[in-house]
Amino acid sequence: MKVLIAGGGIAGLTLAHGLLGAGVECEVFERAPRDAPPAGYRLTLDADGGGALERCLPPELYQRYVDASLRTPGRPNLAVVIDSQGRELSSMPHIGPPNETEPMHTAIDRHTLRRILVSGLDEVIRYDAPVEGFTADADAVVVRLACGREFAGDVLVGADGVGSPVRRQLLPDVAIIPAPVGALGMFGRSPLTDEILAELPEILFSHFVIARDDRGVMLSLGQCVPRRDGPEVASAYMMLSGGVTPDTVIPEPAAWTDTTQRDLHAAMRAGVAEWHPAIRGLVERIDPATLFVHPFRRLDPAPPWETSRVTLAGDAICAMLPTLGKGANMAMRNAAVLRDALLAADRGELALLEAIAAFEDDMRAATYPLMELASDHGNFGGGGLRRPEDEVPV
Repeated sequence: MKVLIAGGGIAGLTLAHGLLGAGVECEVFERAPRDAPPAGYRLTLDADGGGALERCLPPELYQRYVDASLRTPGRPNLAVVIDSQGRELSSMPHIGPPNETEPMHTAIDRHTLRRILVSGLDEVIRYDAPVEGFTADADAVVVRLACGREFAGDVLVGADGVGSPVRRQLLPDVAIIPAPVGALGMFGRSPLTDEILAELPEILFSHFVIARDDRGVMLSLGQCVPRRDGPEVASAYMMLSGGVTPDTVIPEPAAWTDTTQRDLHAAMRAGVAEWHPAIRGLVERIDPATLFVHPFRRLDPAPPWETSRVTLAGDAICAMLPTLGKGANMAMRNAAVLRDALLAADRGELALLEAIAAFEDDMRAATYPLMELASDHGNFGGGGLRRPEDEVPV
């Protein structure tokens, strides 16, 4: 069997490792150049994502992931909401299977994870190779690159993101839904030294934290402190997003000027000017050059389609808002389940289309409910922004 993978993101690279480790040939077509950094900073990981990495990665790469992932947070199974002075308002339990490995799966810097995932794949990744379309019949599938070159295989996996050309051809009626999340779509990075870490309130080391005040200012905080130092491991930092008043205008990325990052940093400092000194210090220490805006987009669950030699994984079919911290985890889980299905077909235990159909059924059952939950970003964390006085008495 030869598997063609459109997209060298989290799902595509995890799948490639899982197939190659079992002796199945694959080829990855990545639209970005080799040295393009991934957008963003910190990825939340749990038993869905970390377990998939353990199943798919070679042992030495999996250990590199464990070493580079973040130290276990103080409250590892909760997202916590606090007020501007650091007092807890409410919390939301982790959604997903029990996360009981030792050490437990926590989170990792995106750049670090990508360096790990591309390791050992030099011979199978084609960079600057965007997939434009495909042809498929009962016997084979052929991908067509934007440059005009074509490559044949037995299966095509569209793991090419929310704007997937593979999905666009396979499921042309699936619409991409713009999903603005306001200021929480603006991200920055604040360095953490040993001295700063020693002075931060313990609650800021919960798994993920949302701080808010009565004016509608919301600031998300995600600590990124690796378990071990190393040449490929990012230095410790706090990922911050939001932190400005609701009337703050955040320009679209294409409209940014030379002063936009400094102006937005000033707006963040003003937004938290009366907040707890520790939170205020984190905002003040942000390097304005690290500020960026991510224009979130999502998909609604797609109705079942006729199974063929072409299937979809990760954001190409399950793109969701970051509300639950599940998007990357489910992309990796998709990859692991699909890998197992394709290996069963390669061994002759299942017919190929039967194996792909089993994967697609699992993907819908596991991921579609999370897509719907995550779309309710206004009630972040399933009601996690409620104040104690808003709770209904039992």
